[in-house]
Amino acid sequence: MDRMRWTEQSASRVGCPTIKNHSVTHFGDYLFCFGGYDGRRNHMTLLIYSILEQRWFRPHHAMGTEGQGSNFLGDPSFLVQGTPPPGRNGHSATLAADPDDEENGRVIIIGGWLGTGPLAASDMHVLDISGAGRQLRWYQPPIKGTPPGPCNMHSADYVSALKEVFVFRGGNGREYLNDLHALHVETLTWRRVETTGAIPQQRANHSSAFLEETQELFVFGGWNGTERLNDIHILDTATNTWTCPRVGGVLPHPRAGMTLTALRGRLYLFGGSGTSAKCFQDLQILDRQTMAWLDVTQYETGRNGHHDSEHETTGTFRFGGSHTLDDGQSHMYGHLEETPRFTFGGAQQDNSLDANQEAVARPPQQGGGQDGASLSLGSFTSSRADWHARDMAARHRQPALPNVSPNPNDEDSVPAVLIDGTGPGRRAGHTATAVHRKIFVFGGSCGSDYLNDFFVLDTDPPPHALVSEPTSVQLFERRLRHFFNDEEFSDVTFVVQGEKVYGHKMVLSIVSDCFRAMFTTGFRESEAMEIEIPDCSHASFLSVMEYVYTGALPKMDMANQDRDRSLTRVVEMLELSDRFFLDHLKQICESILQPAVTHDTAEYLLGIAQKTNASQLQSICEHFVRNRNEIA
Repeated sequence: MDRMRWTEQSASRVGCPTIKNHSVTHFGDYLFCFGGYDGRRNHMTLLIYSILEQRWFRPHHAMGTEGQGSNFLGDPSFLVQGTPPPGRNGHSATLAADPDDEENGRVIIIGGWLGTGPLAASDMHVLDISGAGRQLRWYQPPIKGTPPGPCNMHSADYVSALKEVFVFRGGNGREYLNDLHALHVETLTWRRVETTGAIPQQRANHSSAFLEETQELFVFGGWNGTERLNDIHILDTATNTWTCPRVGGVLPHPRAGMTLTALRGRLYLFGGSGTSAKCFQDLQILDRQTMAWLDVTQYETGRNGHHDSEHETTGTFRFGGSHTLDDGQSHMYGHLEETPRFTFGGAQQDNSLDANQEAVARPPQQGGGQDGASLSLGSFTSSRADWHARDMAARHRQPALPNVSPNPNDEDSVPAVLIDGTGPGRRAGHTATAVHRKIFVFGGSCGSDYLNDFFVLDTDPPPHALVSEPTSVQLFERRLRHFFNDEEFSDVTFVVQGEKVYGHKMVLSIVSDCFRAMFTTGFRESEAMEIEIPDCSHASFLSVMEYVYTGALPKMDMANQDRDRSLTRVVEMLELSDRFFLDHLKQICESILQPAVTHDTAEYLLGIAQKTNASQLQSICEHFVRNRNEIA
């Protein structure tokens, strides 16, 4: 199973715009953001985001630059010259650069909505990048050939092998289009690309991505003037042939205004608006090799929402699907739209194990809850259903992974991806920019809420060494119960009323100084294979041994028919706990016997308390005797 991780760049909001339908282009260690609409106006300011420093800034404009005030200041280490394009949104910005050249590149700005006139813009501007992004120049070059014409909410992708920018036209302000054009970036020559095959229908506000591994151009979804789409088309740029493949997995809901990002043989679809202008926040992944939408499971470590950067400590799974909220999608032609504690023997103290280890460290409770008085005698057995020494010695170890499917009969039809972290909230008109193995998602809108939050999806996060196996103490606690009265590894046998009870000297010596002394060299019992225990019943001794190995505690049944028998059993366990120095069990017996102190039993239990040095029970009985006349 693939694992990916969302994180929010919380510190990146300082100085960043709140916009949608903008463009973000990656070059070197920087992201270049241009244009967009903020609810009031179109932007024309070039902003730069430093990936290493995680901050936004404006480059310094040369003195006298047309369109900028002479006193405009920016970061002095970044210089931009020339006249920037007029403010716009819904344009495209495509990086045309040699993959081996880390110093120079060009960003091609095409079309968009200027906010005036009946048609979208038809101009083209170039941002020349040199000095690894520190020297910038705007210019509007002369072009050859026939350009696409007015276009808005279109898509543009750089085909490196052809050194051309392929533009799949969206709308021009009057109609929806599906013509394909290519700009040769070295000669700045336009040509219309004649294609064959299953040509996509007219649409705008779609998304596209170019997959380097296969030299294919993918076009997904969009709005055709009547409905939103969720079809996917592939252009083979070597033959200019369109195909509409059969895609496996669960298809994304029809939508527009989403992003499609190509990375390492996969296409990452995020967000967009669906029917009735409802926003999505789902991440969908198309694997080109299997030609299937993958099974993406979101593992949430915090609350959803585009302004939330706090993470909860408890994770929950969210399976697939889409979540919607009113978006107010823009019109295609403009902006009118803690430390663990452990216990021995499973007694009733705080067993607050670490949450990640509790499932493997603590066996299921049997015979009741954690309250000592609710556990019944004989509730534990020597069953090996949970663990057996001989089986465990050769068991096959597998890494612990979340069980994505609750149905054990399910078979994976497509690969699965598990997403950690809290991702972006619902949105459309945002950007998603690939930077090495990561995808940077920025801005967009959801209804009247314009956004400037910044999230990063790491598609191949570094693995972390996790401590998920139980500790030796936890294993000891968990497995000890299976040796209760079990002959395996037994090195001492007790004979009580003619019946054998199996024990282990080391275990008994750990919990009882009496047993430790008994098994010490020089005592007769240290060499004996069988030790007779006089003056007690087999059932009571077995209950004491069960307590040692499992933590099972005695229970007082107050029903009339069983009261005397229960009282006798607890008294015998009190006597045995005193004999074998089991102080915790002794105190438990005292607390259980306290409600049994009555007019009929007070004198008897007082004698038992004095005989067993049970000081607490003695005080309880003496208090009762002193005040018996006041008790109705």
